[in-house]
Amino acid sequence: MNYTIEEIYFLVGKDDKTALLTFKNGSDAYNQYGESIVVVFVYTQFEREEMDELLKVLPFTKSGLVKARYLGIDLTAEKTALLLSEGVNSNDIANIHYFISPERNTFHSKEKRELNKINIPIRTQRNGQDLDWMYGFKKKLVSQGIGLSPEERAFYLAGKLYYEPENLTKEENEEIYTDEKIKEPIEKELLQIKYQRKEISDQENKQLVELIGKQKKQNFAVLDEYLKQAGSSLKKLAIENLEQATTLCVKLAMFKERRLNVMGKYPIYMNRDSYLHIYMRHVQEFKINKHFEDKSNFQWNEEDVFNVLGHVIKHIDNEYQKFKEEKPNQRFSKYGKESVYFEGDYYTFHIEPNGRISTFHKNRKEHEEE
Repeated sequence: MNYTIEEIYFLVGKDDKTALLTFKNGSDAYNQYGESIVVVFVYTQFEREEMDELLKVLPFTKSGLVKARYLGIDLTAEKTALLLSEGVNSNDIANIHYFISPERNTFHSKEKRELNKINIPIRTQRNGQDLDWMYGFKKKLVSQGIGLSPEERAFYLAGKLYYEPENLTKEENEEIYTDEKIKEPIEKELLQIKYQRKEISDQENKQLVELIGKQKKQNFAVLDEYLKQAGSSLKKLAIENLEQATTLCVKLAMFKERRLNVMGKYPIYMNRDSYLHIYMRHVQEFKINKHFEDKSNFQWNEEDVFNVLGHVIKHIDNEYQKFKEEKPNQRFSKYGKESVYFEGDYYTFHIEPNGRISTFHKNRKEHEEE
């Protein structure tokens, strides 16, 4: 008896079930991977939708290669990559063992998904004492060659200027100053450190207030621009829906630039523009009218979207680091058959040459179009 590719999909592929494969003695797969391996079969969105159609036709007849992600530790990196790029021949499989569990793949669901999260309570120290370890942590990242986002870099430079100015390098001084005047992003971080440590002078406090006020004006201007792209404006929205206008302003004021990859020389991050572009198009709670109703919505709660972004970026970070070494001035993209799969959805995204993620959205599916 041979397994067909339809049967493999029906048994374990459709619901992303972990499968123990045992191979026929003497088969190519047996010679390549041994007697058995544990995998999860992988499919592009096109392949998954194609398989859904094939399941409607009985009897199952097709055979061939099926790609899989290896879950063990014994295979070499080359063989693991081969499984993912080429797969195993369905005719080489003697048995497929799997746990009969409730369906967990959400590809075919239109409902919102939920992330399993662990909320860890923390206690902050008084008078900005947490800044000590925060700066120390950023300093360690820099020493290990891990890239920081622009705002992280500004905090690191401000921290070094505060804690150990005598150790600033020539290159770091050039980053901090323009014509002997400290650059505004770094100055704001430095003054915020002094404010939290209760070491700020009246003049410095006045300067900090001015810088924060300037940032608020910039936030309003940027938000107004994105609202105009949606067929509205901040003034118009305030008249039509004051509560929503207030909510958007507050959310933008609370937004902090975030790095999406944990390690790596080259950072991938979401800034204010990324946040507004992505959320106003693809997060239902952020949509103000029907202007972007043709854009696909995330099937996640608003507070989970950033975490989902992080999980997706984790899948491609090694590839991205290599790409940046070879093509530092080019945009990195994943779309079409290269879209990244996570928890039932396929995602398209673009990362600009500076590491800023500019586009991120869930691909539409055939059953959603229907």
